[in-house]
Amino acid sequence: MAAMDHGGIWNPHLLLDAAGLVEAEGLDFRIHPPRVEGIALAPDGDVEAYRVSPLAVIEDGGKHKMWYSATACHPGVAQALSCPRCRQENPGSKVICTACGWPLVDIDYLQSKMIGVCYAESADGVRWEKPDLGLVEFRGSLHNNLIAGPCGVPALNPRGGAAERFMAIVEHRRQLYVTVSPDGLSWRRKPRPCLPFCADTNNQLIYDPDTDRYLALLRGFPGRRTTVRCEFESLDEVPWPFAEHGRKPDSTGTRYITDELPTALDVDSADPQVPGLDINHISAVRCGPGAWLGFPALFRKYPPAGLDRAGRERHRFFAQGNDGTWETQLAVSRDGRHWSRPDRSAYLGPGLFGGPEGGLNSLYGVGLTRRGDAVYQYGYGQSVTHGIFEPGERRGVGAIYRFSQPRDRFMAATAGPRGGRFVTQPFGWPGGELTLNIDCGGLGEASAELCAADGAPLPGFSYADCDRVDLNHLAHVVTWRGQTTRAIPSGQSVRLGMRLNSARLYVFRTDQRRVGETAEDRGWQR
Repeated sequence: MAAMDHGGIWNPHLLLDAAGLVEAEGLDFRIHPPRVEGIALAPDGDVEAYRVSPLAVIEDGGKHKMWYSATACHPGVAQALSCPRCRQENPGSKVICTACGWPLVDIDYLQSKMIGVCYAESADGVRWEKPDLGLVEFRGSLHNNLIAGPCGVPALNPRGGAAERFMAIVEHRRQLYVTVSPDGLSWRRKPRPCLPFCADTNNQLIYDPDTDRYLALLRGFPGRRTTVRCEFESLDEVPWPFAEHGRKPDSTGTRYITDELPTALDVDSADPQVPGLDINHISAVRCGPGAWLGFPALFRKYPPAGLDRAGRERHRFFAQGNDGTWETQLAVSRDGRHWSRPDRSAYLGPGLFGGPEGGLNSLYGVGLTRRGDAVYQYGYGQSVTHGIFEPGERRGVGAIYRFSQPRDRFMAATAGPRGGRFVTQPFGWPGGELTLNIDCGGLGEASAELCAADGAPLPGFSYADCDRVDLNHLAHVVTWRGQTTRAIPSGQSVRLGMRLNSARLYVFRTDQRRVGETAEDRGWQR
């Protein structure tokens, strides 16, 4: 259904923040944590013997498609390895020095021989298959599900045509490039760099139909990890717009994004004041007009806090001080450019220490998929923390997990037993029935009022006329003495008022339903 026509109100209107509300009291915006459904994909075979972690999950052509990073085990060498930095000897199975974290294997070998991107697909988002693609040889065999060519975090490209249905951002020779694919399996890098920077991992490229432009969400490094943004008109536009400050590359030939692009999301004074806190990735998703969700991982680094400057300048892939853990929070945006975190509590945290998700537990994969009234997300959990990397010593360290939410239940305008209320800005009534995605529990209730633009209640649609709402509903049709809002002319300027008591309101919308049509028939009406 299209967005409502003015006043900062969208249809459906997800209660992510106070956008569009002119009066609000007694309310907090609270997250609704997901349910952990268990392992979706476990490491299987030589290609992914150490761990797997999702990059993106997309619904396309009636299938759920997943791209994920796979790390193989290091075959090891017979002799002990001396660390080139601290000179301590390590077993030949080690990839990183046990004393200082310096790489013992060549980074090109690690990236080309041990880490790859794999593909899986599913009819229902629950049971996944790993097709034998036969595209990339791994240790003498083509029988695997490795994709071909450079691939970052895949996304659909509605403007791309058959040859560029999928798009992503990759690093190559210390610069950022766009990479495209007709099928998500074979990728090619465009010939010219889009930005002269490195941005590490989990960089996203998103097409925004509201502006008919592309949006990139990249990792920035203004002394810490953060998220920056860039907008442009075409995938062939190079370079993307940025502020050139003339900073020179470091000794490895690397330039990181500092303040050349505007910040999308950063840590601030409202976060716990622990040393070395930053944002590892945002995992942003556009859910519809005026509704963007991000699932940033707030990374708490263990001492020594922060990236070691000497280590970063000498070797940009492994640096001291990069161990730690994180928790996933929920970030919200109305345009994909400006983000906030109304509730700083954990959306997803680590599991029990010592368990399979006790080191890291994260919504690392980008994307939301739908199955009936459930929304699926995918992340990965691992038993070790971020800085522990032992693919020569362990197997099965990390797996991909599935998480679920009831439809649209990410954030709610929440009132306690003392009650709360809000009134919206005026908006053009789209017609149809007012429905609420609301949880009143066993003791709560809610009521609604529709007013003219001047605030006067419409005859028959006051709080006093409203049939009280209780219980737990994904799509409750609001009535006033048995009458629905179908009597209100489409286009009339109205305000919506809500009173909540011990209730959580996630979404209000208008649905123009056919007689006898069910919620399952309508789906999300996105």
